[in-house]
Amino acid sequence: FFFKQKTAYEISTRDWSSDVCSSDLTLNLDLKEIRVRYIEIQRKGHPDLVGDGVEGSIEAIELANRYYEALQSPRGIVKLYLEAMHAIDLNQNRLPTDFLMEMMSLNDEIDQKHAGNEEAGSKAQSMLDEAEMDLTNALNELKSTQTPPLDALIEWYQKSKYLDRLRKNFLGIEEI
Repeated sequence: FFFKQKTAYEISTRDWSSDVCSSDLTLNLDLKEIRVRYIEIQRKGHPDLVGDGVEGSIEAIELANRYYEALQSPRGIVKLYLEAMHAIDLNQNRLPTDFLMEMMSLNDEIDQKHAGNEEAGSKAQSMLDEAEMDLTNALNELKSTQTPPLDALIEWYQKSKYLDRLRKNFLGIEEI
């Protein structure tokens, strides 16, 4: 939806989201087409090619970079879709209690892994893999509907963020 047929100048001077009706939005994106469109935008707006005098070209390039990066992951695609649909507060907790309880158990296993318990590490790995597979299946199901429910997408988005934090904790990556 971001990389519709617009030039970098058009993107920098117009609110592109107002041009897109909700029926145009999709979670099923052609990543090859996105890359082609991204490169076109880069070429049309790059200061070395159009000169420094084109107003907004740097901003358009930066905006294209931001969206292109976001569109490289399922969570980024869902986030941009939700933003385009004007979904309210993506950070307001909408996670079901049963999911939170499962994640608490997983976090306990991760803590035990870091304390040296190899069995807990194996169990945590299995739990993470299963939760991530469930998340992938849930997204595929949402993508199969013409207009996925926003509440379900927000829940998926929040679960994805939560699992990403747990995966980083499992790997010993500290977040800043």
